[in-house]
Amino acid sequence: MIVYVEAVIIDNFCFDFLLGYMTYLFTKQKVRYLPIALSALVGCVFALLFPLIRSFGLIVKIPILFFCTLLLTLKRSLRTYLKNTFVYATLTFLLSGVISFLLGGEEGFIGIKWGGVVGAASVGVFVTLYIARQVIGLIKERKTASKYATAELINGEKSIKINALYDSGNLLTDENGEGVVVTDLRYIEALGKLSAFGEMCVHTASGSKVLTLVKIPEIRIYSEEQENILFNVTAALSDLPKEYALILPCE
Repeated sequence: MIVYVEAVIIDNFCFDFLLGYMTYLFTKQKVRYLPIALSALVGCVFALLFPLIRSFGLIVKIPILFFCTLLLTLKRSLRTYLKNTFVYATLTFLLSGVISFLLGGEEGFIGIKWGGVVGAASVGVFVTLYIARQVIGLIKERKTASKYATAELINGEKSIKINALYDSGNLLTDENGEGVVVTDLRYIEALGKLSAFGEMCVHTASGSKVLTLVKIPEIRIYSEEQENILFNVTAALSDLPKEYALILPCE
């Protein structure tokens, strides 16, 4: 059987690149393309040398696998390295075994009758996974963006703009049955004196606490090119993260 060197290079580099990419996906790490390419290059060189070291190829193949996953794990923890090695080895065993069985390969991809088909299939799978990740990421980004808004709190001539979060878990209501927003007491001081409206006991995952209630004359919410205006809003004063200073009911 005639084996073309360029086919071996294409098949092994593309397949090893896909293995590195899938390893990052399965271990939920940020994809780093340079380590993937270096790892694929090492695997490609091993495939080219394999006919010369066939008698003890398995002895060399195992250290090569560990070295490839080391390239994928540079500047990361030992735990990550072991996890990457396990996933990479499992994917290698499963995928290369299936491909060799379907296409009639011998050791590795050397004996596959149709040179380049593994590379083409690997590129196709990579492009499919890449596009799927981009679409999923865009959907998640839009969902996340829909949870945040810019809010303007107004009290007479004084006003402040702060980041707001729509929270489906905010089911607080005041004694009149009106929805209660939660705002950061450090920001609210900039509005000057506000009408007190009693206190409220709030139960959270970290425990229970009593929050002071005030009335904010007007809140304007800017979200997705829309504006919503609320008047005479009951607000509970608390300490909130830096990402947002106002928690709105989800609806």
